[in-house]
Amino acid sequence: MKLLKQIFDFYLDSSIHVALAVYALARITMLSFGLGYDEVISYALFFGTIVEYGFIKYSSLAKHYLFVDKKYLKTIQFFGGICFIIAAYYVFRLNYKTLFVAGGLVVLAFLYVVPALTTKRNIRSLKGIKIYIVGLTWSVSTVILPLLNNDMPMQANAYVEVLQRFIYIIAIMIPFEIRDLNTDEAWLRTLPQVLGVRWVKLLGTLLAVFFCVLSLFKYNFAYKYQLVELGVGGLIILSILFATKNRSKYYASFFVESISVVWWLAMLLV
Repeated sequence: MKLLKQIFDFYLDSSIHVALAVYALARITMLSFGLGYDEVISYALFFGTIVEYGFIKYSSLAKHYLFVDKKYLKTIQFFGGICFIIAAYYVFRLNYKTLFVAGGLVVLAFLYVVPALTTKRNIRSLKGIKIYIVGLTWSVSTVILPLLNNDMPMQANAYVEVLQRFIYIIAIMIPFEIRDLNTDEAWLRTLPQVLGVRWVKLLGTLLAVFFCVLSLFKYNFAYKYQLVELGVGGLIILSILFATKNRSKYYASFFVESISVVWWLAMLLV
């Protein structure tokens, strides 16, 4: 059991589960727009997410943002290095439009962590902005990049999908921010810090309802997929209502993060 727990912790700590969630969201976009399976963008996002999140999570513990001391973190870093090589292989197979937008997201992620040359502050230091940066990067990565790489025009459905995906990310981030109330510094001004747990849960519930309503605004969107998204909205609400600041780290990091995978699998099965 101890070995299984260590493997599971590594799975979470190395951001494989986050990467799987991103991969699932990209696949949802492909299904929603009737695209074939795009291996290049799928794996570029999967392995790129592992690298990006590893950098965001552990760079503050590393000398010059790269060199870690603990053996466990070195193992995660080595794994991230392998993923970087694989990600680079797929990234350079993207078309130029996708590569350009993806490059902008990489720069944003870099500035999110690393201070500017003239100050010790970074984007993460700006009050209350973290959740919106995550929402923006995930929605662009999992909706716009797959469409661009398949030369799909940005029509009305695409804009609705981006907005819906942004709402989805903001909503599922709420359990994470409630969990982090005990550790987040007050100056971060996260939603639960500003609104309180009770009101932020109400906000999250309204966002989940809005997520479901947006599904109705997609032109020629399959009815079976609308039913799936209704179910996803229900899962979002449950995940928010059961969130507390004393929940196990696995609640948000595994169960809430798994909603994206459940959403994708449900679309495959209907």
